[in-house]
Order: sequence, then structure tokens, then C-alpha cells
Amino acid sequence: MVLLLVVSVPIASGVDRTSTVIAVLLSLAGGLSVRHPVIGAVAVGAVLTLGLGNGPAHIGTGILASPVTVAACAARGRLLTSIGMASWHVIPPAVSGVLRGDDPEFLISQVMLWLVLQTSAVLAGTWGRSLAWRAHEERSRRISDLAEQRRAIARELHDTGVRAMTRVVMLSENATVRPGIDAADAAQFARIAGTAREATEELRLLLETLRTEDSPDVPLPTTGEQSGPIELRGLIEGLRLRLVAEGFDAQVSLDADAELCVPRHGVLDRCLREIEANVTRHGDRGVPVAILGELSTPATMEEGGRPRLELLVRNGIAPRAASAPRGGAGLDGMRERLAQIGGRLETRQEGSSFLTHLTATCTRPHDSPEHAPAGPRSGDDPGHGVTDARA
Repeated sequence: MVLLLVVSVPIASGVDRTSTVIAVLLSLAGGLSVRHPVIGAVAVGAVLTLGLGNGPAHIGTGILASPVTVAACAARGRLLTSIGMASWHVIPPAVSGVLRGDDPEFLISQVMLWLVLQTSAVLAGTWGRSLAWRAHEERSRRISDLAEQRRAIARELHDTGVRAMTRVVMLSENATVRPGIDAADAAQFARIAGTAREATEELRLLLETLRTEDSPDVPLPTTGEQSGPIELRGLIEGLRLRLVAEGFDAQVSLDADAELCVPRHGVLDRCLREIEANVTRHGDRGVPVAILGELSTPATMEEGGRPRLELLVRNGIAPRAASAPRGGAGLDGMRERLAQIGGRLETRQEGSSFLTHLTATCTRPHDSPEHAPAGPRSGDDPGHGVTDARA
């Protein structure tokens, strides 16, 4: 509409007031046709026809609104309507030229020009519609293919991963009740069974999502995100206890409110478990693990800001490791998960120690978790429920 106004109104204003009004009306009708092509085309035809009774009025470049409405009708699949409207729109300019006494050769050339414009508009609208349909069919086919791939992946994961983890659960639980087993060994088997059972449940949730969701843009949930906020100190204490169970001397220094909650705690919980896996795989059990947490309180931030947790984990590197743990899918997954809630991750080696520094946005218990800030979302959730435990 704006383009039509710019093209037609300045020229029409140099003729008379009636021509200016007609140019404005044609431009409005051309813009309307983008949403309502038939109504816009009828409005253009009515304005052109009524303009014959005013002198006849000068139409000029305002006629460009006609090809726009004709192309819009054709693009909506109304081919006969677009042809009819194109024929209607050609008649008023031709009659107007006759009433003005234009030279016959000039009149014929003008009519031929309008016919070419209208024919091009019909063809352009039809071509654009065919392109849109092909793009729609291609997207539908792509979604169908991806859905089938997801189901195939789900079948393979069930027949391999889930069955294997279920077998581990059964063997571990049977071992705990084996006659004559030592209590310490029974506790270790119970830990193995619990870990395997947790992994099995998360795999089942992932497989159910893979089977039921047809859209490739739907993010895959994680079990930790099914519930509300969790108390921060409980998450970090859980990390310490798991490291202690693995034979590490873990120490926690948390300078934060004990009642502080973390929205979408599944993200932070996953990150802490990835840290645990990295420490267990590459850490030196002879060096204490330091877990340091600090809170940026709202008083030190802009009004209305939320507290931010700064968590630093320092662990030794096992002698068998020739260098710092290499970054891999696990660390990449942590960075992507934290970015979703406005956080970040930094890792580096300092001598024989490895540092993991993460930042996450927190909230007070009275705050709604739905209002927690989140980072930009892509078409695919980078978490996707499962991460590689390798650093």
C-alpha cells in the first residue's frame, strides 16, 4: 500500500483533486488485497469504474494496484476470479482513453500494455502459488521422514540401551540378596542398581517422546524439568555426597541463601551430574574436590534483576591423564543447557588442577518459575535429554 501511494499519489496530485483521491483509494485497495484479494480486486474495479463519471479522471500509475490484486487472487487459487477481475480492470482505462479522445494508436498500445500486465500478474500469482505448495509438500515430507527416523531411533534404543540397562538393574538387585554377600558389596550393588534404574526411566521418557512427537522442532524433555524449582543447597549437597561415594574428599563452601531456588532445575542438575562424571573419570582421588558457590544478590544488580549463582568446582587431574580433560559432547551440552536459562560455562586447567566455572540464574521461593529468564531457543533443544559423560 505504501509503495503504491509513493508511486501514484505524487503524479495524481499534479493533475487534480479527484485523481489524487482515486490514487489513494486504489493504493488502499491494493494493500487490502494482500489479506483479502477478492475484496481488494472488487474495490479496484469499483474505483476505476466510478472514475469514469468524473471527467473522466486521470488514473495514471494508480492502475498498478490492479496487477497486485489480480496476482493476489491467483496466488490464493482463485484463477477464474483473477482472470475476470483482470478483464474488468482493463475496461475502465480503455473507456477513459476513448472519452478523452486519445489517439487510436496510443489507445491500442495502452490497452495492450495493460493486457500484458494483467496476464503477467495472473501467471506470477499462479507460479507463486505452485512454489508455495511445493515448499509445503517438501516440508511435510521432511517432517514425515524425520518422524520416521525418530521412531526408528527409539526402536533401536529400546532394543539395545533400555534392555541392557534393565538387565543391569536385575543383575545388581539380585546380587544384593545373594547369600553370603558382604554388606559393603551389597551397598555397592544397590548403588549400581539405583543408577541404572534412574537411567532406564530417563531413557523410557526420551523414547516415548521420540515415538509420539511428529514435529522435529519440539524439544525433548528431561525428567528433572517435570517438577518445579528445587532448593539450591540440596542440589550441591547431592553432588558432594555422590563424589564422596566415589571415593573423593569433597568440600562445599556455599555463600548463598539456603532457601534459594533454581528454576528449571533439571538444567542445573544435569550440569552438576556432568561435572560429577568428569571428576569421577578424570579426577585424582588423592586431591580434595572444592565446590565453591557464591550468589550475586539483587542489591548488587539492577533493580528487578534476579540472583545469579557463581559455582566453581576445582579437582585434581589423575596421574594417568597426560593433559587436562578434553572438551567433548558433555561440556558442549552443559554450555547449551546453561545458555537456555541465561547462564554460561567456562573450563580451564591450572597446573595439575581442572576448574569448572558455571553461572546460572536463580529465583526466590516466592517467585514464579515461569518468569525465569531463558536464553534463545533454537529449532532443536541442544539438551535432548541425554549427554555424553566424557569431558
